Amino acid sequence: MTSKQSKKTQGKKGGFFKRLLTLLAVLCAVLAVVVLTTMEDGQHFAALRRWLMYGESTATQDIYAYAADPANRYSRLGDSLLVVSPNTAQLLRDDGAILYSLQLNLESPQLSVGTRQAAVCDIGGGTLYLLDQNGIQRTMKTERGLSYYAARLNSGDYLAVTEQKGGYKARVSVYSPAGVPVFHFDSYDNYISDAVVTEDCRSVVMVSLESHDGAFASKLLTYDLDSAERTGEHPIRDGLVMDLACHGDRVLAQCDKRFSITTLAGEPLLDRAYGNLYLHDYALGGDSFCALLLGRYQAGNICTLTTYSLDGDELASMELTEEVLDLSAAGEYLAVLYGDSLAVYDRTLTERARLEGTDYAGQIQMGDDGTVLLISWTSAWRFLP
Repeated sequence: MTSKQSKKTQGKKGGFFKRLLTLLAVLCAVLAVVVLTTMEDGQHFAALRRWLMYGESTATQDIYAYAADPANRYSRLGDSLLVVSPNTAQLLRDDGAILYSLQLNLESPQLSVGTRQAAVCDIGGGTLYLLDQNGIQRTMKTERGLSYYAARLNSGDYLAVTEQKGGYKARVSVYSPAGVPVFHFDSYDNYISDAVVTEDCRSVVMVSLESHDGAFASKLLTYDLDSAERTGEHPIRDGLVMDLACHGDRVLAQCDKRFSITTLAGEPLLDRAYGNLYLHDYALGGDSFCALLLGRYQAGNICTLTTYSLDGDELASMELTEEVLDLSAAGEYLAVLYGDSLAVYDRTLTERARLEGTDYAGQIQMGDDGTVLLISWTSAWRFLP
């Protein structure tokens, strides 16, 4: 064999072994992901993902710092924290840097965050700001000094705006992420208090305030965005809808006297009247569940925390005697902020993590990545379970 043939043979063998090693490495990585995902419902994989994103799994103090204001509204926007007050909107990076600080003039700010955008609406006022990572993307105004009722972004950054309309009781408009109008509905007969676009960006669900069988009712109305045809409705008798969420084909309506789960077509799945109990808190953000905190007394620590599937079935219930400051759900987890500790549960209320000593935190936000953001008057920090 000549030297050239020998080199070619060695080159082929070397290339083969390199490809073989690469294939084995890929197979090992895939096997590791599969094993971590299946172990304990994927908790190990979630922990690995958090470690890769954030490093050492400990609670990190004072990631974000801002001015105290009782009217502050908070939400994550990407990897940053958006803090909105009547006078400013600040986007804060987790290393403490301020990405931007915008001057606003709002009376009653409402904050709704999608994936890449945030909507800051002056409820009862006439101004709405669309923000992204770079600042104000666009500003919207009502016609002739009329008022906004609500503005909500879905995860696809489709915006549903509910506002006054001259000559009508209300108008609902839907805009694409680029700001292009894709739907509008003018209500002649009834006021519309809220609206949200479904996660598949094909429908919009509105809350109409009217009467049903001689009693006050909220009615959920579903419209197709392409055809503008009504595709579903469901009356909620003796219930004023205070909050609204859509997950797949399910509509969750948090009311003053009851909690409702229906399909987009209007099929009732759960109608949970509070009766002689008081609503203390709730969480609608879970991927496959929601949570209610009801108590026997308007003030006090004796409450029952219950989780429900999106089909309306009760999943778990737990009696609490500790003071609960806040609830938040995302993904498959529910975070509960107690007076001096934070607990993370799964949908069956099995405790998965706990943090003792939460300083002055009064609010929390559970993240889809399994982390929890603890928020106090002047700072916020992240807990990595």
